Amino acid sequence: MPAGKYLGEGFHRAGGVPAVMHELKNAGRLHEACATVSGKTIGEIVSNSAASDTDVIHEYADPLIQRAGFIVLSGNFFDSAIMKMSVVGEAFRKTYLSEPGAQNSFEARAIVFEGPEDYQARINDPALDIDERCILVIRGCGTVGYPGSAEVVNMAPPAALIKRGIDSLPCLGDGRQSGTSASPSILNMSPEAAVGGGIGLLQTNDRLRVDLNARRVDLLVDEGEIARRQAAYKPSLPASQTPWQEIYRQQVGQLSTGGCLEPATLHLRVIARSGDPRHSH
Repeated sequence: MPAGKYLGEGFHRAGGVPAVMHELKNAGRLHEACATVSGKTIGEIVSNSAASDTDVIHEYADPLIQRAGFIVLSGNFFDSAIMKMSVVGEAFRKTYLSEPGAQNSFEARAIVFEGPEDYQARINDPALDIDERCILVIRGCGTVGYPGSAEVVNMAPPAALIKRGIDSLPCLGDGRQSGTSASPSILNMSPEAAVGGGIGLLQTNDRLRVDLNARRVDLLVDEGEIARRQAAYKPSLPASQTPWQEIYRQQVGQLSTGGCLEPATLHLRVIARSGDPRHSH
């Protein structure tokens, strides 16, 4: 089947998002009573929206990939992150997650980049000696460090590895990743480096242990070394380029809480609480 059938036009022809939500509704996974701006509930909107092509939008009981959502991770240098499991393919699983007696876990040497520009400039630097037992780390890409948070955690291996047939390495970062990316990444690490988060303490050649069974990523140095790095760490924040970036940085929360403007949570359901807004003229 052509790849295009699964994307864009084919997805919409099969029913699009309403068809997906229809499957979730039938499986009891949807809050049907939630109101929408149309005046109807979500359940009412999607009740008759079954997919017209189940090769494109699978039934809930017949997923394309089992257990392909996100898992939430924590560790000894950060509070939370997520990992996109749908892109963990057989080649990645064989290389990193299939060690007898230690399935779904691996250790890797960190290669740290200070944002996407640094990654682009140095990924092919032979001095980094990047091999298939490395994990690519990018920081400075969270809500404060990169207003809006950049979709840059999906990093390709260096060209030398790609020529050997290694087309993906584990990645880790305090930013986001495109939904279409096939990179097996640990995303949205919070707190981010720009606000003093522990990802800012990582150094190239550090050893990290990723354990998907325990839902953990740990820096393999002693607690005293982590404390020394924390005491010496000074977050670096690029200058705001617009007044809107400045305002955003002052008000935004971390990706772990949705990357929302924090005061916005004080103004939910304004009409229900306070009535119609005052006339402006």
